[in-house]
Amino acid sequence: MTDLENLSEVELDVLKELGNIGTGHAATSLSKLLNKDVYLSVPRVKIGEIKNLSREFIGDIVAGVIIALQDLEEKKSGYLYIMFPEESARKIAGDLFGMDELDEEMYASTIMEVGNILSSSFCDASADFMEIILLPSPPSFAVDVPTAVIDSVVSQMAKNSNHIILFETSLSSESNIQIYLALLPETCLLDDMMKILGQL
Repeated sequence: MTDLENLSEVELDVLKELGNIGTGHAATSLSKLLNKDVYLSVPRVKIGEIKNLSREFIGDIVAGVIIALQDLEEKKSGYLYIMFPEESARKIAGDLFGMDELDEEMYASTIMEVGNILSSSFCDASADFMEIILLPSPPSFAVDVPTAVIDSVVSQMAKNSNHIILFETSLSSESNIQIYLALLPETCLLDDMMKILGQL
């Protein structure tokens, strides 16, 4: 099992590169979807205790899409949480339909589908990099503060580990759209990530 408390700078750089590859593909997918340039921030890698994870998330209400990840043997690999500040979520949905306002059902469905496209791009690119299979579940949609959304996820992950590694990055476009992605890997996925280090 990977010792999260004693990762070297080289190991952290490799994990950052993994996050960069996944979010880069997600940004490309979003750019094609919106037909606009999309920019991504340099991914941050944070390691901390699960009990303190809620401190790492923004406190504003977001339209969130959370996706469970698993391998071919249906073992849980972690979670991908995609957060859309509400103004950005409304902008994305409106741009896609060419409308200023959508009814709530169409709005939720649109954001779930955007989240699904981003998560699939992220998972495909990350899995190719690690030479593993990574399957995203159907997305779950919620409009709430991030800490409320991840509470159940954190309680599940705490059964296997006291610490967690959090990849955090953001996507933005020329029309002030912002999206935040966070990967919360289970121990099995984290160990796969760390196998990459043996190839350096």
